[in-house]
Amino acid sequence: MIRKNCCKILINFIIYSIIGFFMETVYAIFTKGLIESRKSFLYGPFCIVYGLAAIILILSLNKIKGQKVKLFIYGMILGCMVEYITSYIGEAICHIKWWDYSDAFLNINGRTCLYYAVIWGFLSIILIEKVNPFFDNIISNILSKDSINIAKLTTFSIIAFMIFDAGISIYAIDNFLLRVSQNYNININGIDKSKVSNLNINKIYSNDRMMMNYPNIIIVNDNGDKIYLESILSDVKNYYYSFNNKF
Repeated sequence: MIRKNCCKILINFIIYSIIGFFMETVYAIFTKGLIESRKSFLYGPFCIVYGLAAIILILSLNKIKGQKVKLFIYGMILGCMVEYITSYIGEAICHIKWWDYSDAFLNINGRTCLYYAVIWGFLSIILIEKVNPFFDNIISNILSKDSINIAKLTTFSIIAFMIFDAGISIYAIDNFLLRVSQNYNININGIDKSKVSNLNINKIYSNDRMMMNYPNIIIVNDNGDKIYLESILSDVKNYYYSFNNKF
């Protein structure tokens, strides 16, 4: 039973990380008029903040299903906590800011804000009342049949791939920031400019490749100034398609 529950949690993490990627992609189309990458890693359609948030929300809020006000309030709090912690850890590991809400109303260190807290509240209601029961029924049926071993193998294979994906992504980002700091003489917080960048990684994960994959990342220099990398690498295309001025 414990193994089955663990497998179900991992499946949920995968499913909602993929759903989050598509949600972010659609959000970028409506807010920026662009089809751009919203991936956490270099490979695979995964936006892990949604996967992590979904697991925590499901485990925490399933017992109050049907109580929409509580779902909304607790969802706001938990969603903000996940967003804040994910932002903090991501910045500590990769030395970049994945997002910055410093200009938003009632923000907390630019990592989360009231606007997205409200969105987390509504998403929590939709998740617990509609979306999760649908997927939970499918997952339970799969894990209760003879195909459980195939499901487990597939799940753990995808998780193993995501771990590899995360590792190579972190290394590529670190080398990318080192290259930018040296080429543009920028002191990036957490990056040692005296290090030697990996030439092979430079070829595979060029500025074009990295900016296409991470179009919105922000660096912080030694003075504490926040700089969007797209403003430095302005000659590099960082989106797949633009709907602006198309109609």
